[in-house]
Formats: sequence, structure tokens, C-alpha cells
Amino acid sequence: MGITVDHLPFACGELEATAAEFERLGLAPEYGGVHDNGCTHMSVLGFEDRSYIELIGERDRGDHDFWPEHIRADAGPAAWCVRVPDIVDECHRYLDSGVPVSGPLYGSREREDGTLVEWDRAEFGTPKRRLLFPFGIEDRTPLPYRVSPSPSVANGPLTGIGEVVLLGEDPNAVIEALGARYRWPEPVTAVVDGFGTVASVPGVPVAAVGPETDWLADRLAQFPPGPCACLLATADLDAARATHPLGETREWPGGHVAFFESERFGQRLGVVERTGNP
Repeated sequence: MGITVDHLPFACGELEATAAEFERLGLAPEYGGVHDNGCTHMSVLGFEDRSYIELIGERDRGDHDFWPEHIRADAGPAAWCVRVPDIVDECHRYLDSGVPVSGPLYGSREREDGTLVEWDRAEFGTPKRRLLFPFGIEDRTPLPYRVSPSPSVANGPLTGIGEVVLLGEDPNAVIEALGARYRWPEPVTAVVDGFGTVASVPGVPVAAVGPETDWLADRLAQFPPGPCACLLATADLDAARATHPLGETREWPGGHVAFFESERFGQRLGVVERTGNP
């Protein structure tokens, strides 16, 4: 069963500084406004397929549940979200598969032009495993209120979020837990420099890794299992490299990958090109 990745929250210790680094990489986001918790605000990097990266940071160090530990550590990928047509139905599907549910929960933010953006979301899984599962979102207001293609990437070689890379103790167990809900095929595996063994699901924008390298082991020691990297999709990695500063090409299950040349982001932000051949 396929899924539609809606967005990936990218936690920022300083929203403006992270947005400036994205802009340096040719990925200029647009300021999206303040959330209804009054503590967090965000910027949006939207793609043609209406998926987006949400740069999220704190205006005030208050009490909120928008991944405060990740934000204060400038951790980058903090969670991931799928777009669903009926959030109540999605909650029932998870409950039927034996997975705990929190929600639906109302959410909103006000854009700088005064437009109120509203949605309902739900979180799935136990507190220790919740970031491995996507949270679901259903719009109350029209989707273009929430995201439109950003001028910096519109009509360019990067078309959306190509793959969310999840970090857990056992990558196959991560895929198995998600596959029990979504009925995914068996993953394809490969050893990738900087990541170790990568398990990627054919036709699905999800991969999983374990703590086989130093940076992944350090991250898993600091945060619960969850996203560790976001790979943007392209049909032509050479065209993407001509437009954006990317490092060397590496083999990836079912394709190739390259990471943005950024000391700030390391291997947490890259580009994946699918070849269709596992």
C-alpha cells in the first residue's frame, strides 16, 4: 500500500540561520508563520508534488509538543507526516492493527498575510516508537493555504521528498513494523558509505538504517528512533548537481544518492535518484 508523504519537520535551533543555509544551497524557504501554541514558528520549502520540508524553530522556550528536544539540539529531521483523506478513518486503521493512537488533534498557524491555516492531525505508536511512525494530517482549509511550490525549486530538478530515512536499532524491524500497517513489499538492502546497511522499500518513499556508523550511533543515543535524513527526489542527479552544491554520488538501494555540501547538515539532507533497478 502506497503512502503520500506530506512533509518532514526539520528542527532548527535558530530558524533564520537554518533558513539562510537552505537558501545558500539553492533551497530558499518561505516564512510560514506562528503555530497556535504560540511557541514555535516555521518556514516552508514546498515542491511541485506538494510535499514540503517544514523548518521549525522556537520563538519562545515554552511548553509545546513540537519536538522541543530536537529543536534545541538543532537536530534536523524530527518526524515525518503522511497526508490522508480522512484522519478519523486513519486512526481506526491504526487501532485495528494494534497500534496506539493520539488524536485527532486540531492544529493551526497564521501566515504573515493573515490567512489562517487549519488541519487535524493524529500521532501513532507508543511514546518510545512514535517518531518511527508517520503522523497523519487532514486539511480543514485548502491545501494551497498550507503549501505551494517555493520559487527557489519550482520547475527545477528537485520534485519533492523522495525518501525519509528512519533510524532504529534494527532497520528490518523498523520496516516490518511499518509494513504491518501498510502491507509493504520486502525491502531491498545495500551497504552505503556513511550509513552502513540501508533497507529501502521498493516503490515506497521510506528507508531504514541502524546505528552502524558513528554519527548514527550518536544520534540514536541522543534521540528516540525516528527520521535521521531527508532525501529529495530527482529524475536526474546530474541536473540536480548543476543547480545545487552536492557531494559525490553514492550507490543507494534502487538508485543513487548525493548529499548537500553543508557542514551544518552533514548527511541529514540529500538527493536521491531512482533507477528502478534494485
